[in-house]
Amino acid sequence: MLQDSFVETSVKRKNGISEVLFNTFIITTAIIAVFFAFLIPIYTGYNLYFISGILAFGIVAGTIVLIKRQHKEYEVEISNDLVDCAVILGDNKRDELISFSLKDCEYIGPVTSDRFNSDRENANIVIKMTDYKQFDIEDTYWYWLLPTEGIKVMIVFMYKEEMYPVFRRYNPRGTKPMAMPRKVKEKENENA
Repeated sequence: MLQDSFVETSVKRKNGISEVLFNTFIITTAIIAVFFAFLIPIYTGYNLYFISGILAFGIVAGTIVLIKRQHKEYEVEISNDLVDCAVILGDNKRDELISFSLKDCEYIGPVTSDRFNSDRENANIVIKMTDYKQFDIEDTYWYWLLPTEGIKVMIVFMYKEEMYPVFRRYNPRGTKPMAMPRKVKEKENENA
């Protein structure tokens, strides 16, 4: 009897130096804008401090929203052969990216494989669910190549060792063959 398989992983996107520069620019701009908002009543001579306060509150709230929207977390859930990919924006808004079956994948393998560059060029849509937007070519990053509705979608994700037996179980032809990790082999021997 086959057991159900469930693998879940999440990755927080790191923006690196661009995040620091963006945050510095936004905060500096907000401070200058609030300063000028309170200079308006002084230069006009009218009692517009209430309007200046509302304007300053809007500037600060907008700055907070812009900074929070930078934080992205990608989530992959594999339940038997069904894969659900989602992005969590600002720690509270969850958007579904794509759902598909592993059986429908044309290829499953690491980005270090020989066919990665040609698959990336031929893909119509590339979804990067990695910790960095510009990721290195390493074995920790894998991808699914999924033909759907006349287009090819490539989904790059962070690989965990528990995923490989699931890939081989539901799509043995499309998954790049490799030696199974020792931990997984030991668990299969214990279950048998």
